[in-house]
Amino acid sequence: TSAFPCHCREAAAKSLESYMDCISLLPNDFLLEILSLLPTKDVLNTSVLSKRWRYLWKLVPKLDYIDLDDNSDYGRFLRFVDRSLLSNTAPVLESLHFKLDREFSEVDIGFWIRTAVERGLRELNFYYSYTIDEPIKLPQSLYTCGTIVVLKLKNVSLLDVRFPVCFQLLKTLHLEWVIFLDDESPQKLLSSCPVLEDMVLNRADGDNVISFSVKVPSLQRFIYDSASESELVLNTPSLKYLKTIDRCENCMIEYMPEIVEAHVQVTCCNIEDILMSIKSLKRLSLCLISEPEFPTGSIFHQLVHLELCTCETLWEVLMSMLQHSPKLRSLKLNEIHNDLSGGHIFHWEEPSSIPETLIFVLETFEWRNYRGWKKERDLATFILKHSKRLKIAIFSPETTNLREKYHLITELARLSRGSPECELVFG
Repeated sequence: TSAFPCHCREAAAKSLESYMDCISLLPNDFLLEILSLLPTKDVLNTSVLSKRWRYLWKLVPKLDYIDLDDNSDYGRFLRFVDRSLLSNTAPVLESLHFKLDREFSEVDIGFWIRTAVERGLRELNFYYSYTIDEPIKLPQSLYTCGTIVVLKLKNVSLLDVRFPVCFQLLKTLHLEWVIFLDDESPQKLLSSCPVLEDMVLNRADGDNVISFSVKVPSLQRFIYDSASESELVLNTPSLKYLKTIDRCENCMIEYMPEIVEAHVQVTCCNIEDILMSIKSLKRLSLCLISEPEFPTGSIFHQLVHLELCTCETLWEVLMSMLQHSPKLRSLKLNEIHNDLSGGHIFHWEEPSSIPETLIFVLETFEWRNYRGWKKERDLATFILKHSKRLKIAIFSPETTNLREKYHLITELARLSRGSPECELVFG
């Protein structure tokens, strides 16, 4: 700015001052809403703007502490958290967020969380990346906080938690790399969450749980990612959304009558049971490593959208889904994950009978990462030829080579289409 002419700098300063005056005229509620979007260190800096802002930072109900710089002053960060947390006078502390990348003592962290709990804390996001021997322990008072609605923990140990705990208002629970005492600990924890609706579970290998049981009648959304070869038991009759990335030996999933959408990526040997448990859903994304047997007598009466991962080309599954999904209007093929197997197993033969879904129902077909192999071309030919109601077919070639891409597009454009209304689109 020193290169600007003097009159330009003066004009800019007056413009900024006028702008700040306009903002300062807003009611406290609006200003606090704005300040709640900023990291706490930036919120404190606004106290020097004017008298109007001098003490406003103390009323902000959301505190956000991020310490990702190993070279920053450790003691200064501790004093900053102490000062801002103890000075806060908001009627209710709505949210407390910690993202810590280096070692902190359990004494300091325990003090901060106990202080927040005493203020009627509603949401805690605690992400701790630093580890030496085991995850960090949090104070017992957190687990009896009757006001908390959202709890998100990363790299935390629950080994010393004393049960029973009390989460009467908890609706959202995210547990990432959390260590438990034994198989009973997760059950005791979840049984204390009577209104839980949203759960994310990212399990670390060696979390001390052999059979992880999630029995929550109120649960509506569940995301599960496990690097552990252990058992998952899922009893969630109200579940509407399921996403699972699982390498477990066994999955025991009860039927979900309310399920609407599922994203399933598993190597479980009992994938048939999973398909049976979610057969009332409307949207399904499947990524499988082994060829499952299609569950006998299973009809996906409500399924309208199917996405099948082509990292392992299991076309018998596709044909079975087409034959048993009478309302399927949208089909997408996509190599979602290409790191699950060492190579592609491509075997598909044209079925003796045409699935009625193709003839009477399917309207949208999309194939991403299309390679143009002979078997892929045969399958594309089959679908385009027999889909009498198809409105649009989208192909996105995998190659970035313009010559190869042009060849694939030309080849696809020559394929016959059973629907005169079908528009061919290339991505």
